[in-house]
Amino acid sequence: MVMIPFGERVKEYALACGGQKKVSEMTGIPPSTLNGIIKGKVNPSLKNYKILKEAIEGGEEAAIKRLGANSPVEKVAGNGLPTVPVFGSTGAGEPCEFWSQEPERQIEVLPQYAKPGCIALRVDGDSMEPTIQKGAYVGVVPLNGAISEGGVYLVNMAPFGRLIKRIRMGEAGSIELISDNRNYPPRSLPLEQYESVVVGKVVWVWQEL
Repeated sequence: MVMIPFGERVKEYALACGGQKKVSEMTGIPPSTLNGIIKGKVNPSLKNYKILKEAIEGGEEAAIKRLGANSPVEKVAGNGLPTVPVFGSTGAGEPCEFWSQEPERQIEVLPQYAKPGCIALRVDGDSMEPTIQKGAYVGVVPLNGAISEGGVYLVNMAPFGRLIKRIRMGEAGSIELISDNRNYPPRSLPLEQYESVVVGKVVWVWQEL
């Protein structure tokens, strides 16, 4: 079996995607680094290798949907799609405190999902399954105004860090942070603290096919 050099595989992928600039935008890898990898002059870091390998092997084929009960699942396909930056991971049930200073990559979304100020986070826990699968990306926009009953939000709750939870009104002036996975119990939070705890609203889910 003839082994194709990794740089050649990246070059072929870039040609299929419309050029190195497009791959750089999608992966977050600087153009100079990407060009060096393609020419065999730069050995990719483990992080960049994993990102490129995932993209080459089909990681970019994905579906996206809003969180409404009857929202359609739409395949992410087309030319010149907008991208949303991925800022690391968030937990969904387990302690997790990751938030990169620089986006680790970009993911393509359909134009109607590229909302102002929207960022993406990878979900590393399973407490929101089946609504949000472990390993999916969620689109988060800054909290603007009051929270809505039953909505899904990004919350920052010590000592658990940043979590994705559904919010419902509780008793005696509290709110409940609910997991869609019933194996996780609800958590109560005083209503007056929500502005310091609720970071943003989850508006869509992006899942690899």
